[in-house]
Amino acid sequence: MRLGLKADNLLERVADFLNLAPQPLAHAFFGMMASRTLMAGARLGVYAALADGAATAEALAARLKTSTEGMRALLEALIACEVVELHRGRFRLAPRARRWLDPRSPQAITAFLEFNYAQWDWWGQLENAVKSGQSVDIHQFAPDDPRWRDYIQAMYQLARLASPEVAAAIPLPRGARHLLDLGGAHGWYAAELCRAHRGLKATVVDLEGSVRVGRDIIAQAGLSHRVTHKEGDVLHAELGGPYDGALLFQVMHHLTPAQNVALLRRVRGAMASRGTLAVLEYLREERETQSTSAPLIGLHYFLTSGAASYTPAEVEGFLDDAGFRVQSTRPIRHLPLQTLIIAQPE
Repeated sequence: MRLGLKADNLLERVADFLNLAPQPLAHAFFGMMASRTLMAGARLGVYAALADGAATAEALAARLKTSTEGMRALLEALIACEVVELHRGRFRLAPRARRWLDPRSPQAITAFLEFNYAQWDWWGQLENAVKSGQSVDIHQFAPDDPRWRDYIQAMYQLARLASPEVAAAIPLPRGARHLLDLGGAHGWYAAELCRAHRGLKATVVDLEGSVRVGRDIIAQAGLSHRVTHKEGDVLHAELGGPYDGALLFQVMHHLTPAQNVALLRRVRGAMASRGTLAVLEYLREERETQSTSAPLIGLHYFLTSGAASYTPAEVEGFLDDAGFRVQSTRPIRHLPLQTLIIAQPE
């Protein structure tokens, strides 16, 4: 996936080709405005209101208790972001945006937009993190910190989009009964696998703040009898076992190379001989010049955990050192820039 600016006419395309307009300014200024505009649409309830039907700016302002002038300006900016349309004097959700922004949609990502307020604050500390090498360390918040709920609910919404595709790509052994989900938070990937495999039950191990939210998500889905949460740091918690399968999803980038190898060795010791390990991770490109937006995720990982994104060769090295053999790798269509790695004990 690439970041870019879209020219509206021939003159703008020529200006872009000849490098006459300052693209860094456009990325910084318009990128900032687009992000905050989309976030405000979620926080102020605009998407939820428009999901009920088209409305005028005046009607929305009265319903959502805002100024008419401010609501009209926001709605027009949301049109520029291609999520709202104006039709016969009334504003409505754009058809392509409805599945993502209607809070009642199973594909809604409005919780992630709300979570962006926390991420906005974290990115305000980027310069200090780069200078000092010290990250925000988002996993050190107290268990009752409200940011945990925003964080895990946002990750849950993303997991809902990709979990059917991911679960279908994980070849658990026939008759699998026990699954370990390390750092699984919401537990939704484990839940999807349990629904796909009769008799399978899962244990999710994660930090207390994450587990509190994850338990609620699983309980609301009526799956507490299949997916249970256990509080603990994955680096030190007793894992139990043996497990027919293990999930390590978006955990590696929070850990150092030595921590990754140590964790994988512990997982190897907790698995059955024919068990399946599934790793879902953003993998950094190995080219010296990267033309995609992927390095921005790498910087985000550095900012929020102080670790790093890894190349495919580095992850395969961790797995090899821990006694695993890679069976397959594949990109995930519903989670851009994420790769699923399937491995088995040697």
